[in-house]
Amino acid sequence: MVRVYWTIKWNGKKIGKSKDFVCIDGLKYFSKDDIDMQYLKENDHQTEDDKGPIKYYDIVINDEVYKNGAWYYAEYQTRARDFKNYVGFAEDVDLSIV
Repeated sequence: MVRVYWTIKWNGKKIGKSKDFVCIDGLKYFSKDDIDMQYLKENDHQTEDDKGPIKYYDIVINDEVYKNGAWYYAEYQTRARDFKNYVGFAEDVDLSIV
């Protein structure tokens, strides 16, 4: 059996590795348990959609900052309960299979 993992990288730095993800509206969300959260800094930006309020993280590696590069549903509605504690990433964050 071959086991594959997804890696999450930004600016060449691996910030997560996961064998599992949830797909929501075509985007992959990864468990916070599989992400090195020291690189994600919550900011004040918020939006909302039909699944609930969305809070954002800046991705910070060394002195480089990707503003709003990741997000999560803070107070999930019923439809969002399956991805509580999961983080989504902007399209130009490298998600690849290894």
